[in-house]
Amino acid sequence: MREIRGHHLFCMALFAGHGYSQEFVENMAAVIRELEEGESFCLVSRQDSVCAACPNLLPDGGCTHGTEDVLARDAAAFQVLGLAPGQEASWEETRSLLQKVTADGFKQVCGGCRWAREGLCSLALLQKQLR
Repeated sequence: MREIRGHHLFCMALFAGHGYSQEFVENMAAVIRELEEGESFCLVSRQDSVCAACPNLLPDGGCTHGTEDVLARDAAAFQVLGLAPGQEASWEETRSLLQKVTADGFKQVCGGCRWAREGLCSLALLQKQLR
């Protein structure tokens, strides 16, 4: 079963073919495709199926962009969506939860993220993607 970390639920819903490397982009697209096809997944607060192809992944499972930052984003995502690590979920259920995210909730999870700063991520884009 695939493992997906909390904040990646937001990243996957907003994914538009951009990423850290071509390998990362291809992996993200494959993960999303499998989840859209109905594969269930387990929620985690650690390296996951998306991280597996990330060039920022450290040998200890941390992130060059700040392990504490990504862990805080995971915790915020779980809180905002009412989910918890270890829980099994489906993409359909997750999309339904993401549709209810408020501006404050989005800011908790995605505020200050590189992709948001670059204009590739916003609550408006999230809402548009989930229609």
